[in-house]
Amino acid sequence: MTRIDFYTGVANVQAFACRAAQTVYRKEERLLVVLPDDQALQAFSRALWSFGDTSFIAHCEWNAAEAPSSRIWLATHFDIPAGPTVLLNLGEEMPVNPAGFSRILEVVSQEEASRAVARTRYRAYLDLGFDIHHHDMSDAA
Repeated sequence: MTRIDFYTGVANVQAFACRAAQTVYRKEERLLVVLPDDQALQAFSRALWSFGDTSFIAHCEWNAAEAPSSRIWLATHFDIPAGPTVLLNLGEEMPVNPAGFSRILEVVSQEEASRAVARTRYRAYLDLGFDIHHHDMSDAA
């Protein structure tokens, strides 16, 4: 069964998402990061390439030639061939087929609009019978 983790109250979504991507990468799992648009995708890509002072998180766009050998794919939609088993959803939509992933990470900022979207998604996942876990990140540094 798909596990869904909601990380709420995140002060810096991009930094948090980079750390989450790094964690999935280190576990040698395959990750799909869905972003709302091309501008957000490019900004997140730059953040991954410069994540650490002496390191980076290797990744590519889902349709790049090197995608089959990459563990992290970036996309602006969910309509991609099967591949990654973990979804980091930074987009504005909910996946059409959440059960296609073993785990879904939903990152929720401190903004009311983000919280409202998260409440809707939470209810939808709950109605579909998914295993949901909540992590309050509002006190995290």
